[in-house]
Amino acid sequence: MQFSGLVAYPVTPFFPGGAIDLVTFAEQIERLADSGVEAICVLGTAGSFAYLDHQERGNVVRTAVAAAKGSGVPVGVGISALTTQRVLELGWDAENAGADGLVVNPLSYVALRSPEIADQVETVASSVSLPLCLDNNPATTGFVYPVDLAAELTRLENVVAFKDTADSARALQNRRHLFDELCDPGTTYGVASAHLIVDDAIASAAWHTGLAAALPREFTAFRTAAVTGDEDAVRRWQEALRPLIEVLRWERPLSSIYALNDVCGVRTSAPRRPLHPVTTQSRQRIEAAVRVVRHAMTD
Repeated sequence: MQFSGLVAYPVTPFFPGGAIDLVTFAEQIERLADSGVEAICVLGTAGSFAYLDHQERGNVVRTAVAAAKGSGVPVGVGISALTTQRVLELGWDAENAGADGLVVNPLSYVALRSPEIADQVETVASSVSLPLCLDNNPATTGFVYPVDLAAELTRLENVVAFKDTADSARALQNRRHLFDELCDPGTTYGVASAHLIVDDAIASAAWHTGLAAALPREFTAFRTAAVTGDEDAVRRWQEALRPLIEVLRWERPLSSIYALNDVCGVRTSAPRRPLHPVTTQSRQRIEAAVRVVRHAMTD
């Protein structure tokens, strides 16, 4: 698994009482595997990994692998946790369950330092055989991955990708160019910010996004337009997607991505408490923005 192309990050759907709806989840993975996305990653931020226990995370992985089996679409698994020992255990579980790759970010209650992150990645890389994608997610980890650290870690044999974000398109461009200069040849660079994906449509980078799991056909068409250089189609998709990006930008991220999935037909309640669902007014704004995106699909 190279974590290239369009990588979709599905939610882990919940019943109203908070239990995981594995039937809906399996149906979602099957649809995604048949939608044109190039990879699926479960238990990312959108997958509520931080709100699931060890057994629940294992159930999610096994369900996803079984649902995608035979499709040719690889399944990656987020294994981030507060301790290196737990990260290792989650990595082993995912590998034994048949996952195709692992995603790890520097999650910790106390913000980690570069030597601590390097130690964790090196420990995991030496203990599993699956490809690893490093994840820069400062909004949830409180740590901005130094580009030189990420690039240095690609010297490890199974570190094959870096999922990155930044505050602006200019900052992301600078980080990407520096990473390309320093990283091991063949490493995949990916963009994880939805608004940067939509604004810049960088075809040469992988696109990591939860929006592609909610709107897979639309994002597949958008990605195809970017890759083939169809500038008119790219502009049409950018115009169609920007209202949705703006709505989500001002909402609670996890609550809004769950509302988006429910609007788009993935049956799910809100994230687990203490997180609250979006307001009725916010849901209506999401619904209106989705109608704009889906209208673009019919043009």
